[in-house]
Amino acid sequence: MTWPILAVLLLVPLGGALLILGLPGSRPRLIRICLIAVTAATLGLSVVMLVYFLAVPGSAASRLSGRANGQSLSQVHSPVTFQFQEQLSWLHTSSSLSQFHPAFNEGNNAFNQAGPPPINFSFHLGVDGLAVWLITLAALLFLVAAVVLSRKEERLKAFAVLMLLSEVGVIGVLTSLDLVLFYFFWEAALIPLYFIMIGWGDERRGRSALKFIIYTVAGSLFMLLAILGVYFITGAQTSVYTFDVPTLIAAQSFVSTTHATTFSLFGHSFPAMNPQDWLFLAFALAFAIKVPLVPFHSWLPDAYTSGKTPFLVFFAGIVSKLGAFGFIRYNLTLFPQASHLFQPLMMGLAVASILYGALAALAQSDVKRTVAYASISHLGFVVLGIFTLNIDGIDGSIIQMVNHGIVIAALFICVGIFEARFATRSLRDLGGLAKTMPVMAGMFLVVALAGLGMPLLNSFVGEFLILLGAFQVSPVWAVVASLGVILACWYMLRMYQGLTQGPLRAPGGPDESSVIAQAVGRFGRIDLGPVELVALVPLVALMVLIGVYPGPIIRYSRFSAAQYSQAVARGTVASPAARQVTTPADGQGRGR
Repeated sequence: MTWPILAVLLLVPLGGALLILGLPGSRPRLIRICLIAVTAATLGLSVVMLVYFLAVPGSAASRLSGRANGQSLSQVHSPVTFQFQEQLSWLHTSSSLSQFHPAFNEGNNAFNQAGPPPINFSFHLGVDGLAVWLITLAALLFLVAAVVLSRKEERLKAFAVLMLLSEVGVIGVLTSLDLVLFYFFWEAALIPLYFIMIGWGDERRGRSALKFIIYTVAGSLFMLLAILGVYFITGAQTSVYTFDVPTLIAAQSFVSTTHATTFSLFGHSFPAMNPQDWLFLAFALAFAIKVPLVPFHSWLPDAYTSGKTPFLVFFAGIVSKLGAFGFIRYNLTLFPQASHLFQPLMMGLAVASILYGALAALAQSDVKRTVAYASISHLGFVVLGIFTLNIDGIDGSIIQMVNHGIVIAALFICVGIFEARFATRSLRDLGGLAKTMPVMAGMFLVVALAGLGMPLLNSFVGEFLILLGAFQVSPVWAVVASLGVILACWYMLRMYQGLTQGPLRAPGGPDESSVIAQAVGRFGRIDLGPVELVALVPLVALMVLIGVYPGPIIRYSRFSAAQYSQAVARGTVASPAARQVTTPADGQGRGR
């Protein structure tokens, strides 16, 4: 593909936001049409990109140049390849440091350094087999959110603009191949999300937004320091000073992590973690907050409970996946040895999230909070699969990120429908609604079954691969994590049965005609309308399609999982000449 599709993917929602900004706020119908058209165009572009990528998933060249520790980087094969790369110089000070003569290469920003490093980063975009699936999922969910957004929404114009700016931030995070650019989009995405959270929602939205921002910015600060640490530590050991992600992944072949720091206490020296371990933890903290993992999760139930349905569709569906994406893209590739060192810790936090989220979901009477804690449990499975560090687990995590985005978006649409009809979302106030909402009950059943991991529906595929990968690491981890599947059956069926089965129970009273009249008076209808069907049917269809015929998505995601598994297992694969001089001690880790 010769045209810059990734730059266009960023520009379409950005241009759409500027277009809507120029429309009169008194034309809500026109604003909504423009919003749907822009998000539909973004989805179309993402599908084109996905089709082109899947046609030749492994053809991208690394395009590396420069030298690290005397060896040419062009002879080093990076385990993770990126396609559709677009690169423009953004900021560099190398020209003012002529005495050092850094060599700027045409591919990635690798530098041959003989003195203090310059400041160099670029506008570098690219995708791999992980990012393409998440970009397509993001585009789909933003379109679904635009569909469910009512033209009667308060301050519709502002919401539409902020929503499209959020899409720019999400796509930017997923396509960035420069650490500074990644951090820019990571932080930029917070701004529209924060203003949506404080501007739309219930009376607790201000507190929820403040907690979300404090948690996320605190984690991001540590990640910023770690980005600088990666730049200087990798440069000091390899003579390659760069923020470029593919170059940094390749340079890990030459980064030494054998010399741990020590500290003294009462005259005795004790071994401490080396710099790479600290960098791993700093990145991991930022991503653990975003996922979130227990004990960094307390912002999520409040944010999900206070948010509006259109916001929750893309916020819960894709924004929480950015943390899991970061674990795979950065922790596994930039710190492979530390990933193995902290594997027990990360798997333990994942299992704790699985069980805590499931038990907390069982204790809720508010349906939104039930879904929020269920999301923590499901995302615990994703992180568990990532830190199995094997192909099956990582493959299951990639698939489960997509599956969770589809399921959680559909769950929040269903919850929003109940809340809109009856002005409550309490399990104590609602029940037996299948009698008055048969179509809704049928859709909700499929979504609930997908959420609990029922075979022949999409979540089963991802959870099976994750547990398979966990069993290869430790059968104990797999057995304990599988308890989350049992608990998921409990809280999902409890929620479904409580809302739809048994005697009719609604604010309108036990009389069906009164319930229908009150719901129609409040919302205009009792069962699903055309717009709600348009939003739900594609999501339900994907749940069934992926569950019944998972072969294609497993096959293509497995290619990417194999690359990341290779990256974390041995960093990079050196050239044949380099492997000939590899010592027996480290030959087990690199040469194969």
